[in-house]
Amino acid sequence: MNKSTWLFFLFILICLSCARKEERISNARKFIAEWNYDRALTEIISLRKNKDSEIQYIIGYCYLRKNEYAEALDYFAASLAIDTTFKDSIIRIYNALSQNALKINEPERALFLHQEIAKLVPEYEQTSNLFLIGDLNFENSNHEAAIRAYRRALQIDSTSKDARNAKPNLIRALAATGDYSPALSMALAEYEKLKTAANLLLVSEIQLSLGTKHFTAGILDSAEIYFGHIIANGEPKSMLDDAYFYTAEIYYARSNFDVALELYKKVVRLDPYQKGEMTQKAKERIKEIKEKK
Repeated sequence: MNKSTWLFFLFILICLSCARKEERISNARKFIAEWNYDRALTEIISLRKNKDSEIQYIIGYCYLRKNEYAEALDYFAASLAIDTTFKDSIIRIYNALSQNALKINEPERALFLHQEIAKLVPEYEQTSNLFLIGDLNFENSNHEAAIRAYRRALQIDSTSKDARNAKPNLIRALAATGDYSPALSMALAEYEKLKTAANLLLVSEIQLSLGTKHFTAGILDSAEIYFGHIIANGEPKSMLDDAYFYTAEIYYARSNFDVALELYKKVVRLDPYQKGEMTQKAKERIKEIKEKK
């Protein structure tokens, strides 16, 4: 066989090989469209060592849909190592699965899927995902992780709807970790920008927490200041009885029983059904003070 003939046969073999590869890819995609991932894998797995990003991507996709995450990660990584043709598709797939996990109340799985994206595409910093990771951690009381995610996201985007929705959670997460100073500063800044009932509630939550913290520590003057802010605002109603009761307790501790008595009476008047915990405690104090006179 001369060289020309040999080259011709080699060309034919290459063409046949390419044709078979394209046929297998086409068949695999057909089975994927039918949600038959096992059959799709059977069709294409023999090509797993092929340095073709599409083949690696298809195999990874099949494993992901079969919930075999380690295998999916390996093949997606192999696809991206060859070229980045399927990078956006890989991100979209994980995002879609994460959203589905949230819809069926599986936040841990949603978070895991976003972490898989970060492994495959480290530079991927889409803020919506960071906000989502913050939300998932916040809902699971992983406050420090939530704070990290929210702060990173807000460095990129501080004005979108996602950012506005995230700020109250960030503030509450900061308060939950005992980082009250930045929490209160941020809450007050948000209230100054928009004086809504929701923003006032957030400020009052932190002021009440700070007030009770100082009260428990015996730092009564500071405690009175924080409770006084809530009383001065007259809102939210849900915290007024706490603020009045603790302020009454401060005056009771100072033996200023006349002022304490009036404050305890306010607690009682704030509760039309007379069943609240603070109401019962206030009634007991009123009885004590009257017995002292």
